[in-house]
Amino acid sequence: MMICTAGHVDHGKTQLVKLLTGCNTDRLKEEQERGLSIELGFAPCYLGGNRCVGVVDVPGHEKFVKNMVAGVSGIELTVVVIAADDGIMPQTIEHVEIMELLGVRRGMVALTKTDLVSPERVCEITEGIRSFLDGTFLRGCPICAVSSETFEGYPEFYETLVREIQSLEKRRSVGVFRMPVERVFTQKGFGAVITGIPVEGTIEIGAEVEIVPGNQTGKVRGIQRFLRDATLGEYGQCLALNIPDFSKRPPRRGQVLCVPGYLKTSYQFHVRLKVVAALQNPLRNAEEIKFHTGTCEEAGKIYFFEEKQVAEGPPVLATVVLHNPVAAAVHDRFIIRRASPARTVGGGEILAVAREEERTRKAEVLQQLKEFVAFFEGVDRTSREGIDKRTEYSLSRDQRLGGTARDIARATLLPLDAVGESVSRLIEGRKVLPLADDYYIHSEIYRACLSDVEGRVQKASTQDKLLSVTISDLHRDLNWPAPLWNRIQEDLERGNLIQRRGDKFVLPKAVQGLDDADRDLMGRILAVYERSGFQSPRPDELPGLLGAAQPRIERLLGHLCNEGRLIRLSPLVILSRNWFKKAQDQVVTIIREKGLLNSGDFKHDIRSTRKYALAILDFLDSRRVTVRIGNDRKLTGDYSRYLI
Repeated sequence: MMICTAGHVDHGKTQLVKLLTGCNTDRLKEEQERGLSIELGFAPCYLGGNRCVGVVDVPGHEKFVKNMVAGVSGIELTVVVIAADDGIMPQTIEHVEIMELLGVRRGMVALTKTDLVSPERVCEITEGIRSFLDGTFLRGCPICAVSSETFEGYPEFYETLVREIQSLEKRRSVGVFRMPVERVFTQKGFGAVITGIPVEGTIEIGAEVEIVPGNQTGKVRGIQRFLRDATLGEYGQCLALNIPDFSKRPPRRGQVLCVPGYLKTSYQFHVRLKVVAALQNPLRNAEEIKFHTGTCEEAGKIYFFEEKQVAEGPPVLATVVLHNPVAAAVHDRFIIRRASPARTVGGGEILAVAREEERTRKAEVLQQLKEFVAFFEGVDRTSREGIDKRTEYSLSRDQRLGGTARDIARATLLPLDAVGESVSRLIEGRKVLPLADDYYIHSEIYRACLSDVEGRVQKASTQDKLLSVTISDLHRDLNWPAPLWNRIQEDLERGNLIQRRGDKFVLPKAVQGLDDADRDLMGRILAVYERSGFQSPRPDELPGLLGAAQPRIERLLGHLCNEGRLIRLSPLVILSRNWFKKAQDQVVTIIREKGLLNSGDFKHDIRSTRKYALAILDFLDSRRVTVRIGNDRKLTGDYSRYLI
């Protein structure tokens, strides 16, 4: 578990941490010379027994607020440090705003330097602090007066801190491992060492990680957790990871270590933004801003969906467009600052990560974001309900035509086992439908797809007067995956809407609706092809032979071919099923006896013409029964699978 100290410069944060931990978190020479924290300081704090929490000492000077933003990621509790001789100062206010925007929800106040003021001043400043905190997440929190010089009040401060920490329930770590890079250095004999606080997941020695952006991968050879060697590290712990593979091209601050293949970069993020209270100049549409998330700081612009400018008030929906790509994920927290004057102006939650290939209209994006907010409103994303919500949303938005558990895991940045458990619960709740082994679709989307195809079948049988359709006709313009089509076909067959015949679908209701005259004509068509054998008529000759209109004959002829009672070898050559099977049997027998079949001789074998002989052989080639070698044919290795 991580806690942090925050507050204005020179209010005694580092000294207080040293009292708690025995560590001087000002490790840089410049920090020690100036008495000013520039980078984040980390130290382990042991609170009796084996209980250990990490303490992050964040810089207070306004020039180093970007480092403070990085330090708050993953913090469970904050200790706001306010000096009794100064009181509430600009960075005090900004730090509290930042922590609230980044989702910190618990904390306390350490009123330091009490040895420099009178008891009356301590009481006066305490009341002022209570008034200031009243409108923040720290409303009603403990305020402890303490002097790091005389130690007066320190025992009470320590006991209060321990009590607050013990009352915390550490947030579950449900996502895959992700750690924003805080600092990188090279240690002789070990190579690159990367430090930071994971915002999700666990990591162990031997695990493979990826640096994003950068597309480098490497294996973790060593782990230090709170300055001690360990075999495992996890969310909310200060880690140092030894990854020698990164020694030649060391990662830099702002990149993210994560499980390979999960985290992507983007220039554009759709967000819900809350502007800080009492913002003097409203945030304008298309204004240049600094975007902070994790340890990353990147310049860009912010665009509002429904406003021209935003001041204090309820959260608004916006899009942040950055100059360079950033690795961040849905549900991550962020801060926005102005470059001049340097000031935190707002922050909030990332709702969607836009991909370069996406070209969605503004109105559609706005509607999707509103639906996202409503879908997750009031839900803890780390709870079981939250995991199920993330899985369900992925199937309704990211994997709209279904996907595997791994597809869902990559879209949600959840471990594979967590996704598997979530999918099982959603199947039980009838929100998700399994289509095949490890392939799932949202139930509502499946019902819409099934309804679409049912409409096509209905149109084919009633409006188009078809008795059967090909698979390609039914699939036209619908680039759906095979598991989805297979399940739809099964449901259509169960409902007696179609009957499969090879690569064709017969429409039973349309066939049942044929009148006596059509049934008689269909019988006469079959009789013609049964009598004619290998001298069958062309389709355009049938109207003259049968005394019926061409469209009517084409409709019934197409059905007989789709149903398999007639075999269409080419547009002009059709055989009855019986005659084709005789020819097919002859081909197989000849090749099995002689090894090869000569194409020129085959017309004599069937006592027909070259036209019919070649049509039969070409058709058998297309079905992979035979293969052509010059003027000869031989059987394929698994020809029996493709016989009619």
